[in-house]
Amino acid sequence: MKKYLPTVLLAITCVMVIFAAAGKYLIYSDPLEPVDVIAVLSGNDESRIREAAELYHKGISYNIILSRTNQTFGENELPYTMLQQEMLDSLNIPNGAVYISEVTAKNTGQEASGIKKRMYDLGYYSVMVVTDAWHTRRVKMIFTDSFKNAPFRVYVHPVPNSGYNKYLWWLSADGWKNTISEYIRILGFIIKRDTNIPDYPNF
Repeated sequence: MKKYLPTVLLAITCVMVIFAAAGKYLIYSDPLEPVDVIAVLSGNDESRIREAAELYHKGISYNIILSRTNQTFGENELPYTMLQQEMLDSLNIPNGAVYISEVTAKNTGQEASGIKKRMYDLGYYSVMVVTDAWHTRRVKMIFTDSFKNAPFRVYVHPVPNSGYNKYLWWLSADGWKNTISEYIRILGFIIKRDTNIPDYPNF
């Protein structure tokens, strides 16, 4: 048995290196620099909203766009963007600095289209997109594709401490779920992009 131990240890090490590389690849981060607007994608809202507010107070931008979705909250099923605006208000972000996308998005591609249209309307030409760390690689791919014929600069910023460990994600159930689902969605996006299958509207 001992003679197989080095081989087993080498195999385990190789698997861990591959897993770490897979987790690291999902995380993309552009340098922080001033932009016209910060865009907050839907999902895991509190941490994304807090990070957007942090960027606002650092002077990255004094404008924020929220994605419009079908999500509601409360007994009266109020639009979820109202709750996000309340969060921003509690973080000392003035109401006049917050804009809502006019496109009701069902996926990240539609969020990109909605944000692009809102930027056109507002006359903004650069955006810092805030999302969870494990989501950033796909977001960069989608926004780059969506904005490729537009005169905009797109930056992507991961939420720090979002609970995703790029090296040890395989130690948790959420890590497996987020990593596997992201790779499946990246593959789906590449297939749709390269075969011209419609995924989101163009504006």
